[in-house]
Amino acid sequence: MGLKSLYCLPIPLREGVITVKKILFVILGVAVLSTAVGVLAWAQTGDGHVTPPNAGGLFTDVPKNHWAYDDLKYLSDRGIITGLPGGKFNGDQALTRYSAAAMIARALKYMQNNPESVTPKDLDTLKDLIFKVSDNLSTLQKQVNSLSGTNASALESRVSQNAQAISKLQSQTANQGTTNVSKLENRVNANFIISLTALLVGIIGVALATMGL
Repeated sequence: MGLKSLYCLPIPLREGVITVKKILFVILGVAVLSTAVGVLAWAQTGDGHVTPPNAGGLFTDVPKNHWAYDDLKYLSDRGIITGLPGGKFNGDQALTRYSAAAMIARALKYMQNNPESVTPKDLDTLKDLIFKVSDNLSTLQKQVNSLSGTNASALESRVSQNAQAISKLQSQTANQGTTNVSKLENRVNANFIISLTALLVGIIGVALATMGL
């Protein structure tokens, strides 16, 4: 098989306070942008567990002053992404539908394996990322239109829905503080998180569809 990217999308729970891991935020946002400009690719291994296969360091082709270094390290430390044979990351390789599928599957595994590692602060990270993606939509739309003649309004609508869903979730978790909640409440909140994840995954789907991938 060729070099395919590795990604992961978590949905963790933490003592009743269910939040979306920063990993979900970063990967999905990058996935949306990379489909248009071909900026990022991931290695093909990883199982969503905390212990990374290459715990000794990051990638040989990613210097510490690279703009994405901290985010890549965050994912690598959690076993979400790993390097290719030889230690490279090949970050300029474009995203594929296979890569997106692998990313989502591994992220879900991570969230199931590490429910205790989530913090409410991650919601702020997700919200910031959504706004960053929104800020780049006009550029993304021009690129998509020039390549395929397709309007990217559906993608913009997805981003708007995500921002509203995040605000709602943030409001819920702010009122819970550090108080433990019942298992029933956990399940109710989990259903909401799954719905939010579906919206975020929709961003990737719309972007890939408009590119004809």
